[in-house]
Amino acid sequence: MDLEIKDKQEIKMKIIAYTNTPDALKKAIDKKISSNETKTWEIVFNKKNEALYSHSPEQWKEKAMLKPYIHENILEFRISWWNKNEEPNEETKGYILGRFVEILIVHFKEKFTHLEIR
Repeated sequence: MDLEIKDKQEIKMKIIAYTNTPDALKKAIDKKISSNETKTWEIVFNKKNEALYSHSPEQWKEKAMLKPYIHENILEFRISWWNKNEEPNEETKGYILGRFVEILIVHFKEKFTHLEIR
């Protein structure tokens, strides 16, 4: 499997979680996914050993993944995909973003002040 990912700055479909502790939020997400508490999400790694969040049902698995970026007071999740694949269509991107927003709200709402979808 080609473990390089496409990750374009101009991609507008992303989630921004506003938080005073972006690193702690990312660690909490990693822990909950790794312990299988989210059931339908898994962590996969690219060649740089960066974590990517993939929706694990076969229909969506590794078609569009979310790559976390830590900034001051925000944790951003950008849509990424493997180099060997074509860019996911808008419906796939929207589905992945929506499902991930769901786990953020259900499992981590106390760890951010608000979310923004772009």
